[in-house]
Amino acid sequence: MKNPIGLTVAMTALALSLSGCDKAPQSKEKALLNVDVVEIGDDSLGSELHFPAIAAAADRAELSFLVAGEINKINVKAGDIVKKDTVLATLDPTDYKLQVDNAKARFDVVDSQYRRSKPLVDKGLLAKSQFDEIGAQRAIAKAELELARLKLSYTELKAPVDGVISRVPVQQFENVGIGQSILNIHDATQVDIRIQVPDVLFSKHGGKTREENNATIRPHVRTEDGKEYRASVKEFTAQPDPETGSFMVTLTMPMPEDKFILDGMTVEVVVEELGLYNDRASQVEIPMETVFNEDGDALDPSNKFVWVVGADNTVEKRKVKVGELTPTGVLVTSGLERGDKVVSEGVNRLRAGQSVNIVANKEIN
Repeated sequence: MKNPIGLTVAMTALALSLSGCDKAPQSKEKALLNVDVVEIGDDSLGSELHFPAIAAAADRAELSFLVAGEINKINVKAGDIVKKDTVLATLDPTDYKLQVDNAKARFDVVDSQYRRSKPLVDKGLLAKSQFDEIGAQRAIAKAELELARLKLSYTELKAPVDGVISRVPVQQFENVGIGQSILNIHDATQVDIRIQVPDVLFSKHGGKTREENNATIRPHVRTEDGKEYRASVKEFTAQPDPETGSFMVTLTMPMPEDKFILDGMTVEVVVEELGLYNDRASQVEIPMETVFNEDGDALDPSNKFVWVVGADNTVEKRKVKVGELTPTGVLVTSGLERGDKVVSEGVNRLRAGQSVNIVANKEIN
């Protein structure tokens, strides 16, 4: 006779085993760590500064006549491009032509007398001293003729170089003196831009090279029509203006192909960083709690790190260089870029490559 109790136990065990086969094994998912981040915004690493500026000729010359007289003709106007030796303006040459004619007549007389006297000296009919005196008079007359011709040539004002006319302050028929400014000409390939920079934005590190300054401030010149042209730092004053307290900075740029920026034109300089020659340019301020040291690392600015969250929500340990402390955080001088998301909460619980869940994202501007 079969044991009913044993049969019942066997059936129960079989049922339990079949029930266990119906359920798939469950994997235990690890919960992601929640973190807060600060995001480096477009304005945090630099902001635009706008300065009113005046264009100045890169290589300018004020041209004037070397003789006085009445302006007979002006052949150019401001903005004209000229080639070397182009006649720009002329004086009335009448008086100077008369001086040439008179000097030529005097020279012809003395020269004729000199030529007639030479054979007489050879024949002993004229004293050598008298002949020498005639020769001296001839030399003087020749010099006076050359001077008269030179003054006549000075009635034409010619371009000393290829360039662009920037200013013509005189008019036709005006009487002008020697050395009086007739027009300005400057280099047509380059133009300088001068700006006044407040002392609070001026460099506290004057030892930077020109290349370093250009890379830092990246200046652009904006004209009235809104077009922008890249410029570079040419020079700057070492001392501030005693009246304004500002520094004069001179930028230079190639002359645009589509227009001429003339001497004295008003333009605008756009600087892309936090300050012109400012030692805080290209820096970003982040909360103090975002920065950490690895265990055993020396406590110096070169051994600082932050956690940066990547596009796949995994964290990367990023080495940064820190600068000054601020009331609200610390300045990072290198190691961060626009768009970086830096962990600000939960820093000490992270490891490289760990996946995280961002619960708060604050942009730094």
